[in-house]
Amino acid sequence: MASKTIRFLNFLLDTIFFLIIMILFFRIFRDVIDRNNVKWISIVAYFLYYLIFELINGRTVGKIITRSKVVSTTIVDRVTFFQILGRAFVRLLVLFDALSFLFFKKGLHDWISKTTVVKL
Repeated sequence: MASKTIRFLNFLLDTIFFLIIMILFFRIFRDVIDRNNVKWISIVAYFLYYLIFELINGRTVGKIITRSKVVSTTIVDRVTFFQILGRAFVRLLVLFDALSFLFFKKGLHDWISKTTVVKL
């Protein structure tokens, strides 16, 4: 399993990358996007960021940089669509989930989706 330090670094790197992408997106489309929709666009983008990256290869930008990956705890190394979907929904719906891995052996999104992050 990846250490808490690696998990925290993944979180920081993913957050920085996501914020940069969102700032660029909103700057490019500032004349088109209604200010009332910024929150909803950000929420959907956050959900899709984790869903798409982890579906493609089990790795977000942070995990690529730290050489770590999401794996299933029930199926040998492979994660299913529903496991990744579960991870993304828990991140979105549970406020304290983002840092839950610091206080418990596994993050809430790991526990519910039966996944974990490993160092490659």
